[in-house]
Amino acid sequence: MAPHDAADAPQGGTKDRLSRPRTTPLGSFGGIRYVQYDGVFEGRTSTGRFRVPYRISAPAQPHRSNGTVVVEPPHFVAGLGTLDVYLGRDFLFRRGFVHAGVGWSTLGNRILDPSVPGTFIKGGIEEDGARVDDEIITDFAKALSSGGRSMVGKVSRKYVTGFSDSSYPILRLVHAGAAAGVFDLAVPVTTEGFDPQADLTADRFDGKIVIVNSEADDSTNLTDRGVARNRYRFYVVAGSPHIPDPLDAPLDLPFPVRRTTPASFVPALHAHFLQGHGWVRKGSPPPTSTQLRTQDGTIVRDPNGNAITEDRTGRRVPRLPFIELGEARYIAGFVGSYENVRTLQQLGFSTHKAYAQAFAAKVRDYQKARYILPEDAGDMRRRARLCPPLTFTETYRDHYTEFVDIQPCTAS
Repeated sequence: MAPHDAADAPQGGTKDRLSRPRTTPLGSFGGIRYVQYDGVFEGRTSTGRFRVPYRISAPAQPHRSNGTVVVEPPHFVAGLGTLDVYLGRDFLFRRGFVHAGVGWSTLGNRILDPSVPGTFIKGGIEEDGARVDDEIITDFAKALSSGGRSMVGKVSRKYVTGFSDSSYPILRLVHAGAAAGVFDLAVPVTTEGFDPQADLTADRFDGKIVIVNSEADDSTNLTDRGVARNRYRFYVVAGSPHIPDPLDAPLDLPFPVRRTTPASFVPALHAHFLQGHGWVRKGSPPPTSTQLRTQDGTIVRDPNGNAITEDRTGRRVPRLPFIELGEARYIAGFVGSYENVRTLQQLGFSTHKAYAQAFAAKVRDYQKARYILPEDAGDMRRRARLCPPLTFTETYRDHYTEFVDIQPCTAS
């Protein structure tokens, strides 16, 4: 019997059910052996029946998990891009997180796996000729704590995350009150158009929210107003585009972003995701929210044309080290770019050693502000030293392969 056809029909047509999955080994991460479970989730939301694919990545020995399930609704193009691109499997799995994705719409890759036969969504709403039912996401999260125990083990915490297209159902669920009592932490990335602070103050959501945006996103409704400081943080990364170059992303990444710009929100996302995790587990708050400095509604820029970052109190805070040093003007957009790249002499350094020391100092400032993890900070410092006399940005431009692999340039 094919694994996707192994589920019994939902009892009475109303009970949600996770089918018996197909199991695939994923390898070992930090000494923890992971497997992938692919199956079908079927049942009924408040508006209609559904039968959609699910995919769970979990330790082969469930007791090796850290007790936290990260639920991700797939993006209509990139699928589980938070897992595969922005956070990454190694980042999550060596720390013991369980990741779980589920189809929530029949539009494109939102269904998770379009090759699975017999999938459908009868409820929800119609959008662009497809069906969308956000409620499937919360129903799936609830099922993981019951019918999914054999796969995910004991569930102590549930988080939900998604980026761009897949961030919107998260904030709709928060606004509708449907995420309350289900998710302890919501991490929407590169999102816009919502005001979750109003939902928090109205007690429509009882968890915590951490949002990470690029400079290119419209963050008007997201800037921290200080009305829910115990449950809300917002961070924006100057110079970063909506879709950054992920450097080590899968080769079939469906966006043409390689060699576009070294400016990225990904290091900040790594740091702020783990800070949100600590906030839920131990009550230790993340750093103060950030915003771009504006005047009369226009972004204030430094002499190099780069946006200035400040915290919610108006105090200027560190930016990415190469932006702080003025190595180029970093242009945010849907896909980023850069211009006016400067040499170390134009930056005022007489030697590459002096430049590398100054770069390392800016990395320390960024790390001290808690906008980057030590491991990502180490990679950033190493990339700045790869190809003397070139700077970090020049190495990205002229020696991309070595930059990605963190290998010294053969001609240096």
